[in-house]
Amino acid sequence: MMKTIFFTLSLFLTVSLAMAQTVKPYLATVKTKAFVTKGVLYKVDSASLVVVADDKFVSIGITDIQSIKIKTPKKKKDLIRFVKYDPWNEDNFEKRTDGIKVRKWGEKDPTLGEEINGHIAATMVNVTGNILAAPIQSINPSIARFKINGSKEKYGLLFNDLKLFSVYYQANPNILAELQQLKAISATFKP
Repeated sequence: MMKTIFFTLSLFLTVSLAMAQTVKPYLATVKTKAFVTKGVLYKVDSASLVVVADDKFVSIGITDIQSIKIKTPKKKKDLIRFVKYDPWNEDNFEKRTDGIKVRKWGEKDPTLGEEINGHIAATMVNVTGNILAAPIQSINPSIARFKINGSKEKYGLLFNDLKLFSVYYQANPNILAELQQLKAISATFKP
């Protein structure tokens, strides 16, 4: 009875995740002896690897492949606000018992010159910080590396791992094979 409940919940979870799954493109850098191709990993099959590069489908035979690097697409860089200068922020005021907002004890309103200098200083710190942070934000490390060296055996061993990064597999997952794996796992489950 417990196995049936576990299997049913696993089946429901797998189907709901498969339907809710979005396709995430991965960038592939495929090196061969003759050339290097960079683009979105589209499809992986038993004979070749298909990469979308420069809006064209490029099919590369497995015996030509030396190595494959997988990366995620770079995210848009956002400006970082290191320092915030706002003398009119609500945090600088407090309410009196009669409901009127006043500056906190001991503080005074800034003069026009102090306010301008504060904004200029905050802007300079933010610009300098973003200039220093730009090289760090541009780093996009590989999330997976595969050494094939033209070997059909190595490619066969890495085939299942590679296909998980392909757009084609993410759009058309092999649900039956995954359900069989869940069934095998649930058969070993002991309550």
